[in-house]
Amino acid sequence: MTSALDVFQRGVAALNDHQFEEAIGLFESLLPAAAGEPGLWHNLGIALRKSEKLESALACARRAVELEPASPTFKSALGNCLSALDHGPEAIAAQEAALNAAPGDFNIRLNYAFTLREFGRLDRALEEIQKCCEMQPDHVEAAWERGIILRSMGRFPEGWGDFDMRWKRRNKKEPVYGAPRWRGEDLSGKTILVSEEQGFGDTILCARYIPLLKARGARVLFGCRPALHRLFSGVQGLDRIVSAGPLGERFHYHSPIMSLPGIFGTTLDSVPPVPDLFAAPGPPPLAGAHLKSAASRLKVGIVWSGNPEFPENRKRAVTIERFLAIAGTPGIQLFSLQKGPGEDQLAASGAGAIIPALGPLMGDFADTAATLKQLDLVIMTDSSVAHLAGSLGVPVWNLLHYRPYWLYGMTGEETPWYRSMRLIRQPAPGDWDSAFAQVARELAAKCQR
Repeated sequence: MTSALDVFQRGVAALNDHQFEEAIGLFESLLPAAAGEPGLWHNLGIALRKSEKLESALACARRAVELEPASPTFKSALGNCLSALDHGPEAIAAQEAALNAAPGDFNIRLNYAFTLREFGRLDRALEEIQKCCEMQPDHVEAAWERGIILRSMGRFPEGWGDFDMRWKRRNKKEPVYGAPRWRGEDLSGKTILVSEEQGFGDTILCARYIPLLKARGARVLFGCRPALHRLFSGVQGLDRIVSAGPLGERFHYHSPIMSLPGIFGTTLDSVPPVPDLFAAPGPPPLAGAHLKSAASRLKVGIVWSGNPEFPENRKRAVTIERFLAIAGTPGIQLFSLQKGPGEDQLAASGAGAIIPALGPLMGDFADTAATLKQLDLVIMTDSSVAHLAGSLGVPVWNLLHYRPYWLYGMTGEETPWYRSMRLIRQPAPGDWDSAFAQVARELAAKCQR
């Protein structure tokens, strides 16, 4: 007969193996007979939080603390749940209480640093993460977090140093080629293979470094997915675009594309200009017909979500309903550029008749580029289209979560990475209402000019 302890241990093993639904089922099966066990509520809360069932996770974390209020581990887990739900002051208070009770606990201090960074307290977050790195100098997540904090503060030269930690994180594998990584060596007469990594947006962001490689005398090969091939064919200095598989030629070095900003020593004052990207001669025919139907109205493209597999997408994305409030603004016509995951929201909302869906009509990023160039403005939450619009010089209002991608820092409406981009920030964690109210006001004013 299986004992309760055996079931609990299986649940912990499933949780550690990232089998969250299995862990939830095992832990919940024990609740009728063990509802007074704080460790059961604690572990169930963690599994629920990892499964994005945040309100249920918070209830479990609170119950664990109620049953064992002296536990710093349970207090820290409660802080993690509160942080995930954007309850900043309460999250920070919970982490501070946990750390005060266990100042030598590395994991609790790490959670405290994460929470401080999540709610914009970067100076304090840096102090705490530095202590973590002193406690465990080889800890991958601590070093990775330190780099994020430094880059978010605009301290790029210091922040690039921890960027290689991305290859040591879970499920990340550094590409292996029959040539060494380029780390700044002389490229005169040499061939270098640059490979895409992470999302499409990051790859578009760092295309600006390819001309710099050519200026150092290199023959430049670029490996990427087919969706980027035509777009990157316009980049000056790119000799050949390749896909996965044998290249048929020798190269002397390789570099993941996101390593280039650090190798070139990029600072806020030395961000290279955007490169020339190829746009198709015109939008796909049906997309073009939709755009022509807007006549003299302001043509505004919208995107409400990036890749849902990106861990931060839950906080940076919204739903189509946020944009429906501005769809009736006199003098504008909205066009959906959402492609892939999330595009079904338009039809489900019943707004497909008033907001044409252009995203599904795009074959690749060169089609999207051609379409963007026909728009007057793009309003969106941060994803690859924002990088593409910014690279093309198309006006884009980028709506940012309170703690955005490090690229955009924590303050200001402008970014040196994209001159045509305007940053519209949540004034408080999770406050999309205020951000979209600002969009509605300024869009109406724009149409009245």
